[in-house]
Amino acid sequence: MDKLCQEYIELLSGETNPSERFWQLDKRIKEDKRSPGVQLQMARTNFIYQIISLINDGMITVGDLEDFSDELKDTVNAFLERQNWSYSEEE
Repeated sequence: MDKLCQEYIELLSGETNPSERFWQLDKRIKEDKRSPGVQLQMARTNFIYQIISLINDGMITVGDLEDFSDELKDTVNAFLERQNWSYSEEE
């Protein structure tokens, strides 16, 4: 969140006219609200997918999962490997 706040400050400190900066900030906040790094509802049914989403968005790393069970880490790694395989197949 601190990173986002700093980006918002930079946006507001720009050289464009004030109304343009305001509407740029408004648009940016609306987009950021949808990011799992800003707001995330966890449920047992989508827990793994939310972790994958956080990793994909750069909010956490696989290393941040070190205190979790080996089973969870293996599952996350399997999803990430499959995802990378899928991306490489599309290229």
